[in-house]
Amino acid sequence: MPPDFKAVLSDLTAMSTTFHDEAVNYRKLHADVAPPLVGGGDAGFDHALKEVADLIVALHIGFADRLDDHGDKVAYARDSFRRHDIDVHGLFEDLMAGDG
Repeated sequence: MPPDFKAVLSDLTAMSTTFHDEAVNYRKLHADVAPPLVGGGDAGFDHALKEVADLIVALHIGFADRLDDHGDKVAYARDSFRRHDIDVHGLFEDLMAGDG
């Protein structure tokens, strides 16, 4: 296996691992992004505050899921490249497919 090939595989492995590790770390921040809500003294305000807090949590979870998806995409491209199913151009197409 040529050294350049090994370097590309190593970089792709590191990238995939980093995406997955950071998704785990981002999920650990859940308590910091979703502190307990306090009552505002008005039922309408409390309801609106809860809706906004729920939206923030959903966005937080969605971003962590997105990081995991990118890690999976890089791992898939790396595995295809390792098996020689694709060349360097195919590798970049796999990495950039869909929403990038």
